[in-house]
Amino acid sequence: MSALGKILDYSKSYKYYYIINIICNLIHSLFSVISIISISPVLNILLEAPKEKNKISFFMNGSFDFIKIYFQYYIDLYLYKYGRTHTLTIFCFFIIFLFFIRNFFRYLAEYFLIGIKTSIVQNIRNDFHKKILSLSLLYFSDKKNGDLMSRLSNDVSEIERSIVHSLANLISSPIMVFFHLFTLLFMNSQLTLFVIILLPMIGIFVSIIINSLKDDAKGAQNQLGKILSLVEETLNSIRIINIFDAKNHIQKRFEKISEYQKILSCRVNRKKELAAPVSEFLGSIIMILIIWYGGKLYIEKKNMTPEILFPFVGLFFQIINPAKSLVNSISNMQKGKAAAERVVEILDSQCILNNENRSISINQLNHEISFCNVSFFYNKTLLINNINFSLKKGKTVVLVGKSGSGKSTVANLLANFYDATSGKITIDGNNIKYLQIRDYRKLLGIVTQEPILFNDTILNNITLGIEKNISIHDIIQSAKIANAHSFIKRLPKGYHTIIDYNGHNLSSGQKKKISIARAILKNPSIIILDEVISSLDIESEIEIQNALHRIIENRTSLIIVHKLYRSLMKKADHIIVLEKGKIVEQGKHHFLISKNGFYKNLMTLQSF
Repeated sequence: MSALGKILDYSKSYKYYYIINIICNLIHSLFSVISIISISPVLNILLEAPKEKNKISFFMNGSFDFIKIYFQYYIDLYLYKYGRTHTLTIFCFFIIFLFFIRNFFRYLAEYFLIGIKTSIVQNIRNDFHKKILSLSLLYFSDKKNGDLMSRLSNDVSEIERSIVHSLANLISSPIMVFFHLFTLLFMNSQLTLFVIILLPMIGIFVSIIINSLKDDAKGAQNQLGKILSLVEETLNSIRIINIFDAKNHIQKRFEKISEYQKILSCRVNRKKELAAPVSEFLGSIIMILIIWYGGKLYIEKKNMTPEILFPFVGLFFQIINPAKSLVNSISNMQKGKAAAERVVEILDSQCILNNENRSISINQLNHEISFCNVSFFYNKTLLINNINFSLKKGKTVVLVGKSGSGKSTVANLLANFYDATSGKITIDGNNIKYLQIRDYRKLLGIVTQEPILFNDTILNNITLGIEKNISIHDIIQSAKIANAHSFIKRLPKGYHTIIDYNGHNLSSGQKKKISIARAILKNPSIIILDEVISSLDIESEIEIQNALHRIIENRTSLIIVHKLYRSLMKKADHIIVLEKGKIVEQGKHHFLISKNGFYKNLMTLQSF
């Protein structure tokens, strides 16, 4: 299915609203025609035509006789009873009433359509966000956050403006055009055929403009994504930019992208705006030609009277706006296709994790976790190579090694953020790629090197993802174990204090304590600690170490460390040393020291 088709597919749920909208548009179109045609009797009254000619003759003979008889009867009746002036007044009020009915149903059509438009946009945003949550972490390594934000905000807004909003005109405009052309055909078939021959002129000129819109529109949206990515990069790096006096360099980068985006945006909008005046100008030419041709028929006395010509011109003038709206809608749809393709690219993204055959349910770890000949490639780069080790229930394994040695990759594979390229990771003999992912992750807790906190209360950050009711006592106990309770209770609103995104109003140590409290409250069977003690002051480091010792007690733990803490190393049940994605040494602390190899070298360098 095309991107545009997928976006339009969202409208299927609102088919009954569309039916009501179409009915309202039909009534609106009918009264639009009647309100214009009803001017003809007024012209008859003003022109004071002779009795034998004072007939409503703007329909072909034999068509709509009942309408002719109806109008003629009341004209004659009112002329006889009230005279020309009062009859003219009555018919003017009648025409006002017709215009009121016409616009009332126009509003009703829009009323129901607004609910459809806003609901479609809401559903697209909801599905977009849901898709983001379902994708593997590996997917996001190739995507910039600014580009994703641009797709969710700007591209979805462009879809709303260009596609969803255009649906209204694509429904109502053809109805209006059809009704008016149908009526014109019965008023004077010769003049209508003349109009139909001329109308393709508008379509040919405008289609040339429309076809050139799409590529420019897609380029402009891509550049806007790059701008947002650069803004995000600037905000995250503002300290480094200032300290290295790189403002001019960063500004030039931004201005270069911004300038290209401006050029593309101008090109798109100029072409888009050209469609309307071109169609209006061509429509005006056609209207003048109608007056010329109709006047020629009248002068030559070929079945043409002023009572026919003036309403005919009025009805054709009514066609210009819906025809122009239809052209604009088609133009906007082309412009919106670029945004639709960018949004649908995310909606159609396949989860990199193997979600098929995940039928094995799991609710606890009974024996051990095993890495069996596990290798992992990313972008044709081998990150870990033929890893083999076991993590027994209730034991602690510590991964050590230089930066880039593959420690975090091992942790991410255990968390099943992505599947191993070869080999397998098993839980009690079951390959984790076949476990039901939600069940498996209920067993896991993780504390990352950079704490992830949300713009919410401390209470909600600690209880994140816990669906069952939990007492404040349990929350406080978790915070105490993490050495977080003492600083939380000093905050203005305690546990109900709202923190900034990623806890920017907290210290590094405070953020890590909240992350640890979150993991403790979940009470997972397996816990992953990824360089939790790094980048802290001495006092916070000691407090976090004490909290970690309490977390890993009687719990299956995988700990990644950059800095080798003797107390933790001695307590570990097994230490694995990684180098360039391979296990180069493994064993207990004293055994590795006695080997006088990689591990002892790391300890010596740290001591130095």
